Amino acid sequence: MPVHIIIDGYNLIRKFPPLSRIEEKDFSKGREMLLEWLSRYRQKIPNPISVVFDGGKGGALSEGRDIYKGIKIRYSPLGQTADDIIKRLVDEGGEKFLLVTSDQELGSYCRFYKAGWIRSEEFAHRILEKINDEDKGVFKEEDQDTLPKKKKGTAYRLSKKAKKERKYWEYL
Repeated sequence: MPVHIIIDGYNLIRKFPPLSRIEEKDFSKGREMLLEWLSRYRQKIPNPISVVFDGGKGGALSEGRDIYKGIKIRYSPLGQTADDIIKRLVDEGGEKFLLVTSDQELGSYCRFYKAGWIRSEEFAHRILEKINDEDKGVFKEEDQDTLPKKKKGTAYRLSKKAKKERKYWEYL
């Protein structure tokens, strides 16, 4: 059974230096680059992907939805945040979801509903590994140095909770 990947859009953009630099220059261009990058990743995996963005102060009265190359996009309505939309999705689906965010509160919420959770930085690494050959020319050489590096350290044994969360990683 494929796991539905839900991505906290702006969180991933801001945790991945090449995308955050693009967003600093042009706000909408950062979103476009993220979606294009995810669409290439989507071609390599069978999992459905949804990206949730904050609608902001100019948000519509109802939740906005769109589709870009097979990726579902949701914009939070006026008076709600992307976190509210994500929590509602996790409430409805529970174990069927894997959430991509570095937000600790959302991560704890996922654990409570037995949904998977992976930090934005780790997810960015996995995407790079999956589509590395295609992405060599996408990010400038100067960005290659600032890509998040995998941390090295002493080996340790995973807790039971961490092992449960890792079961979702096989779908990435």
